[in-house]
Amino acid sequence: MKAHFEIGAVVAACVIAVPMTANAQSTGSLGSMVSSEQQEADYRVVAARCGTPAYEKAFFKQSKAAVAAGLVSKGRDPAEVEKTITALRRSPFVLVAAPADCPEQLKMLAELRNSRSILLKSRRLQ
Repeated sequence: MKAHFEIGAVVAACVIAVPMTANAQSTGSLGSMVSSEQQEADYRVVAARCGTPAYEKAFFKQSKAAVAAGLVSKGRDPAEVEKTITALRRSPFVLVAAPADCPEQLKMLAELRNSRSILLKSRRLQ
């Protein structure tokens, strides 16, 4: 049973690493655009998997505000970006292999929320 879990963790790590290296090698603006949208979709999935329902709702609300403000994908229609993010959502088990990974993921999301909060406030003041 333990070996099965370890194999699953290795497979999940490979599934996550392969798209990251493929996106890193992409030089076009479309590659970076899809990369940021895929990353946003992944953030939403991690918030849903690791956070409470209230945390997920708050994160989703801030994420939509960031998309509307153009922080995720500059120069594109926010409605189109939202559709792309929804289409790019992956399985939560691929992104967070074990519940033990959640505290680290939630810490990363908290830092992201803080930085976005500052950026969104600065945009409102302009």
